[in-house]
Amino acid sequence: MRLVSGQYPPGRSVGMVHRFSRKFFATLLEALDLPEVAFPLLMRLLHHDAMSQDELADGHLIDKSTVARTIVRMEDAGLVIRETDEADRRVKRVRLTERARALEPQIRRALEAWEERLLEGFGPDERDRVLDYMQRMAGNARKHWDLLESQPDLRLSLPDEEQ
Repeated sequence: MRLVSGQYPPGRSVGMVHRFSRKFFATLLEALDLPEVAFPLLMRLLHHDAMSQDELADGHLIDKSTVARTIVRMEDAGLVIRETDEADRRVKRVRLTERARALEPQIRRALEAWEERLLEGFGPDERDRVLDYMQRMAGNARKHWDLLESQPDLRLSLPDEEQ
């Protein structure tokens, strides 16, 4: 990939957006008296309540012990409860509390405000293209990660030098 002077490679740009977004949401969560690590799990549960700890870990590529510790912190903050799955008593389902659900409108407004800041100066067509490109990149990343996970022997090789 050839970059124009002053351009960053896509991975660096995506990483920068991710790091600034984490800082923004850390500030928001601090104001709501919530642990920073709870944000991705909280958002996932707002979309799909009553998920198992394994489902939460797999959905965010977070190791299971980190998810377990985060859920304990979320329980301590009054955001979630854990219940035994009726079909499989070995599985714990994580459910949002009313306190967490009451925060949803405020969190959604903050998300929308941040997304507006990220897309500031982009016209409607540019916004659509950026979102399409980002989703395609995320899909490519997921596809290649899944391939690497399914084939542990697979090694990344460096491309041949361009002639």
